Amino acid sequence: MTSREPRAGDAAAILIDADNLSAAALDQAFTHMAHQGWHVTLRRAYGGHEKLAGMKDCLLRHGVRSLVNNGKGTTDALLVVDAMDLLHEARLPPVVAIASSDADFAPLAVRLREAGIRVVCFAQTGKSADVELARCYDQLVPVEGSASESAPAAPVRAARTPRKAAAKKKPAAPPDPVRDVLESIEGFREGREIPMNEVVRQLRDAKLMSRSASGPNFLKKHAPYLEVSPNYLRLK
Repeated sequence: MTSREPRAGDAAAILIDADNLSAAALDQAFTHMAHQGWHVTLRRAYGGHEKLAGMKDCLLRHGVRSLVNNGKGTTDALLVVDAMDLLHEARLPPVVAIASSDADFAPLAVRLREAGIRVVCFAQTGKSADVELARCYDQLVPVEGSASESAPAAPVRAARTPRKAAAKKKPAAPPDPVRDVLESIEGFREGREIPMNEVVRQLRDAKLMSRSASGPNFLKKHAPYLEVSPNYLRLK
């Protein structure tokens, strides 16, 4: 079945790969659909907890429903499975927009087109393979990752400064996620002995240490500022 050209007033859906698109780009996607006069009846975003939380304001502003993935690397599968469920339940409108620069959704776009659905792709500039995407979608709409990317910034002439003021700044210390976890434990900063099993549990919950890793060995390698014994540790 051949999909027809969309018209103002058509119902539309947008399926958002939140791991692959910025909030600014998503704002532009909704602006484009509004200018087309489409009535967006189904709005869903797929991604990890942190990414969806980072886009919370944008998703709330556009009334988007969030669906959390089942771990790293599973967002694409979640979007495809949900799209096929909606297709088989006859719940997809005549226009479906996939907001992602990921070419992995090309087979989904082809399948939806076979069902007579007009499929539009909102792809972030600089992140997509435009030629490959254009072959599989009825329409490819580029969106910018941020407001500052929409136009080149005007060149700014640097003001002259005294040589002393131009001295290089000391680079910031690299982040230490292990220490962040340790300092969240009561008594650590005061140099108290902290049970090893409590530290191991929190490091594993934070996905910093694998289940098979030894707590003492891990901490000796990643936290040289500790005094470590098999059952306890404390700040030196």
